[in-house]
Amino acid sequence: MKEYNVNTYKYDHTIHYSWKSELIEENKSYILLKSLPPRKLIHHTRGQTFVYDNASLEFISKSDGFTINTDIYRNGDIEYYCNICSLPISKENNIDIVDLDIDMIIDKEGKYYFVDEDEFEINIIKYQYPDNLITEVSHLKEKLESLYRSKEFPFDGFLLKHVETIMNDLNNNSVK
Repeated sequence: MKEYNVNTYKYDHTIHYSWKSELIEENKSYILLKSLPPRKLIHHTRGQTFVYDNASLEFISKSDGFTINTDIYRNGDIEYYCNICSLPISKENNIDIVDLDIDMIIDKEGKYYFVDEDEFEINIIKYQYPDNLITEVSHLKEKLESLYRSKEFPFDGFLLKHVETIMNDLNNNSVK
């Protein structure tokens, strides 16, 4: 199976964080990846490496500026971390994305909320985001919320189908 290095950058092109994932599917609309435990996330901005004991399913839109990371826990709980970002640039075994600060989190009860809006406001000035980017981030925030609330793709069961497969991988392989 093909492995990708996913690299997330800040607007000034400094590396923010990175991780490795295996390709599940790629088409003209999206890239779908998975990571099994132990998952390693290198947080370059903080100078730390985090190791997670859960699996993840990563949906990267090629048409809209967002990713959806589905954290899959051994007890069956799932949570979503939706990142507003640039469109991905895929070269060889790398997927590069520019992080645009605001994230939507969907907790295990299905409640959602946005985080890092204060960071976005600071970075508007710090990185001198152009007006069209500020407007685009606002539209993407509204779109993510709408897709989730109305259960539209990829929140229409598409992600959950793949979560079930990954849970089976975890249970059958007894990944520790």
